[in-house]
Amino acid sequence: MKRITRSHITYVFGSEQQPIADITPGETVVFETLDALAGQVKTHADALRVSLPPAQGNPATGPVRVIGAQPGGTLGVHILDIKLGEFGYGRVKSGGVIFDELSPPVANITPIIDGVVHFNEHIRFPVQPMVGVVGVSPSTHPVHTFYPGPHGGNMDINEAGKGSTVYLPVAVPGAMLAIGDVHASMGDGELNGGGLDIDAEVTVQVSLHQGLDWKWPVIETPDAWCTCANAPSLAEAIRQSTSDMTTLLARSLAMSREEAFILIGAAGHARIGQAAGLDMDVTAYIRVSKDILPAVF
Repeated sequence: MKRITRSHITYVFGSEQQPIADITPGETVVFETLDALAGQVKTHADALRVSLPPAQGNPATGPVRVIGAQPGGTLGVHILDIKLGEFGYGRVKSGGVIFDELSPPVANITPIIDGVVHFNEHIRFPVQPMVGVVGVSPSTHPVHTFYPGPHGGNMDINEAGKGSTVYLPVAVPGAMLAIGDVHASMGDGELNGGGLDIDAEVTVQVSLHQGLDWKWPVIETPDAWCTCANAPSLAEAIRQSTSDMTTLLARSLAMSREEAFILIGAAGHARIGQAAGLDMDVTAYIRVSKDILPAVF
């Protein structure tokens, strides 16, 4: 099994990057990831103190070149496992939807013990690991790992967890896959600007697909399909993801887009990925159960 260590960190998705390894479809690969503050938080004092310039935040591990990936194809990234570090952290320091109402800095160092979040002496809940950043290189200008886009990137969508497959449109030869920004748990919307950020090891298996013609990321979970998008406003992000789900349903279920849109009204669920009020796009997605849409290819 190939392992991509934390010594291979990138802060951009870009076509000029050099791959640090080659992988083949069907190969299993472990990505060792750093938290959003690049592993600099070890203590409560660190969580209160550490601030990073945008160019040094939200690192991803990679990129790796996928042999055979070509522009116009689709890369499937199947998340086999997410192994979490011993502790995560959350904090109020530089952003969030009600940041102006609060008195920063405040931080919480949170142990993870036997799959349980020990938030404080009284509050415990199971981990729900997810991958915040999974992306490939766009064909145009480089995009920092802090931002989402049609290439994936910092989508912060909870559906990108163990057992899910993230499908990304390939824009450059080799795709140039990188992964990072794992959360032990994250509320939908990431409303304080961060979930329970943590170091992790993400085990994935990649696949290549032709003829899907997807321009934006699609996530397949064990029980649903999700079309994903980002935009400056929530309304725009929901519109794009709804349009994509309408097309997906129409093609897969042999119906008109009008009938598919009616079906979305009856059984589609609009959800928020990231809407923390930061200097970045909102991410949103439309979720449809596999009871209705069993398969799309």
